[in-house]
Amino acid sequence: MMRKTLSAAAAGVPVSTLILAACASAPQSYIEGVPLTRTDPTLYPVRVVSIDEQIQFARPGTPVQLAPGLRWVVLEAEGGKSARQVVQKSFALKIAPCSRYFFAARRDSPMDADWTLVEDRREPVAPCNVEEELRKAGPAAAAAAASGPR
Repeated sequence: MMRKTLSAAAAGVPVSTLILAACASAPQSYIEGVPLTRTDPTLYPVRVVSIDEQIQFARPGTPVQLAPGLRWVVLEAEGGKSARQVVQKSFALKIAPCSRYFFAARRDSPMDADWTLVEDRREPVAPCNVEEELRKAGPAAAAAAASGPR
């Protein structure tokens, strides 16, 4: 059986229109693993390993897009100056719609492999419609958003 495929150009649809349409339907919440606070020597970058058991292949410092609601996230702290061991930890995070989170790992000592998660900063994503993001994410996200911050 022969399949026919029709490219966007052949259909007369500009590629830029398709890209903008895809962005409009994609979730408008992000997490990043680079601390914005540069003056705190106890903060280290983290890498997103997985979200809701879906492996992420994002490079450290690359924002990861996700839908709002309760998300199960696995993060890995960058090795310290003396700590060569990499430690992954999992967290249940309540992600708000139209938000960009900057997470970091806090170590008591650069030689310590263990770390705790720090929300270094949260910023609004603009332009973004909170109600539309909750509608796209479904009823579970709306219920999580209604119950307040994490």
